[in-house]
Amino acid sequence: MRSLTRASIATLAALLMLPCAARPCAARSANAASEPARAPDSTTPSTRAPENAFPVTLGNFSTTLVGSVSGRTHNIRLACQALDGVVLAPGDVLSFNRTVGARTAERGYCDAPVILRENRQLQLGGGICQVASTLFVAGLVSGLSVVDRHRHSTPVNYIPLGQDATISWGVKDLKLRNDLGESVRVHLEVLGSTLTARIEAEAPLRESYELYSDVRESVDALAGAPGREIELYRIRRVDGEERDRELVHRDVFPIARVRSPEEGR
Repeated sequence: MRSLTRASIATLAALLMLPCAARPCAARSANAASEPARAPDSTTPSTRAPENAFPVTLGNFSTTLVGSVSGRTHNIRLACQALDGVVLAPGDVLSFNRTVGARTAERGYCDAPVILRENRQLQLGGGICQVASTLFVAGLVSGLSVVDRHRHSTPVNYIPLGQDATISWGVKDLKLRNDLGESVRVHLEVLGSTLTARIEAEAPLRESYELYSDVRESVDALAGAPGREIELYRIRRVDGEERDRELVHRDVFPIARVRSPEEGR
């Protein structure tokens, strides 16, 4: 009994010496990982449809999780579980924050690295902005409309410039609206070190979409230092022929370093 006690103490001491982001945290809430709670939205997501109800992929996008600590990857998986399977009827708006819900320890989220005001910190739910960014691009190339989107304070390197979307509970949200003529289903998954978002539909569309970024050097008027200005366009094609280009947004970054996936939220 005495040797078991010493072993237990040694194990606990080793665990406490780990960085917060490296500590196992799935045990905080086993139910949260298996049955993620969705917060109520202004348009309540429909019940899960049969797997074969949406056989057509309108668009998809993937980002890498290489370099992410285990706590960050765990948070990303939780957010994906909350979003996966949400069905949007025509006119419905998907709110990332309302669907994923608050990022709390009680709901299974871990401390993971984030950047706040240029400082690296640990925060519950760190990493889920990568889910929002991946979903944002998948929505754009699928024809969904952007209702609300915010950029990071500095670029992140898991996604091209101008294609990111940051979120913060109660402050910044990502909202996508289904303006298509049919219902769509959101699908998110993590396979190995790859995060993929896919928008699925009941039938194919004549239109297809792609993104184009115009990146230019600019001068930060406040700092007097060079920065970057990015204009993101969505190109709509019908039967393969370009019909129009839509300016999605314009981002302006002051001079800043690009963050790694471990540091980005």
